[in-house]
Amino acid sequence: MNIAIVGAGLMGRLLALSLLRNEQLRGEQLRQKQSQSVTITLFDKDNKLAHQSAAYAAAGLLTPLGESLHCSPNIVSMGFESLGLWPTLLDSLHEHTFFQQTGAIMVSHEQDKGDYQRFVRHLKNNYPEQVSYSLNRAELLELEPEIGRSFNHALYLPQEGQLGNRRLLVALRKQLAKESPHASTGNRLNWLSECQVVGIDVGEHRSKVTYLQGSEKHSQSFDLVIDCRGTGATNNNSNSACAPLADLRSVRGELFQLFAPEVNISRPVRLMHPRYQLYIAPKGKGFYVVGATEIESDDDSPMTVRSAMELLSAAYSVHPGFAEANIRQHVSQCRPAFSDNQPKITVQDTLIQVNGLFRHGFLIAPVVLKQTLAVIENSINNTETALPYADLFS
Repeated sequence: MNIAIVGAGLMGRLLALSLLRNEQLRGEQLRQKQSQSVTITLFDKDNKLAHQSAAYAAAGLLTPLGESLHCSPNIVSMGFESLGLWPTLLDSLHEHTFFQQTGAIMVSHEQDKGDYQRFVRHLKNNYPEQVSYSLNRAELLELEPEIGRSFNHALYLPQEGQLGNRRLLVALRKQLAKESPHASTGNRLNWLSECQVVGIDVGEHRSKVTYLQGSEKHSQSFDLVIDCRGTGATNNNSNSACAPLADLRSVRGELFQLFAPEVNISRPVRLMHPRYQLYIAPKGKGFYVVGATEIESDDDSPMTVRSAMELLSAAYSVHPGFAEANIRQHVSQCRPAFSDNQPKITVQDTLIQVNGLFRHGFLIAPVVLKQTLAVIENSINNTETALPYADLFS
């Protein structure tokens, strides 16, 4: 059986590894079809480093309550479920990946206290079952001494966490190389890097992927195609009119990577800001990720002066030690989102499309993976499945 995965970002790599391990290819009907091992072709527009993916331009925050003011309740539920799934997934990788679940802190300056109080009421009214602690200055000083110097109050969310998004992309790349062909299944991975997919023609029994590698145009047919290109899916030139992606749009996000060895913050911090929630994510050894703007635009050009000034001045207002930080990198990338900001899994004959993870990719990825694998199995076994992802969790 031949399976294509189009897009080698976070979801593409997770799906490729799961398929190699044969986690969802089971059932008597499938075994009858699958007389031989599975060949997986991973189409990657990048060079395996994933620097062009939305997953690279992220902070890896696993903060469902921190996001709850700006997303639907089902995203929060998926986030909490994913928090329980990430450790097992990461433990299955040979390469070390940073994972932390020591909570997150919400703070605000006095002039923005109204936004902070609105968030506190939001949690109390909508998520009373979730644990949170209001801290005074003395309590904040005890929990995060260097943050307590600048703020009189804070909200501590003890269940929140984060992971090392870039380390994870590297770990998945190395794991895919290590497990192909897979020792127990015989499944093989063919990773086509620097390869631009220009069309997917969907058929009832097989789908054809047309792609450019260098200046040459090629086509291959597959028993199943899984399209998880993110914003790249808007460029699909398929003759089959993939209507579910007509609503897909790009939302620009921007962030800094800073090296600030004199700053000692141990857990993610969110600052209530008039235009967006600034986050500071400590990644260890003096490195911090600071973001993130959210702009309705498909422009992926370098960061603007306005965004840079706002992000850096806000970080400085949280901790004056960031004034002496080294700017190691600034990144801009577009994230895929539908009009309702909900992720969706859609099925059309032999094409499965997974898209619209928006700003919640790492937050909900394990749950999206689990449900996508179920859809793949149903599709292979000729079970009709074509639900928007919101419906799967309603």
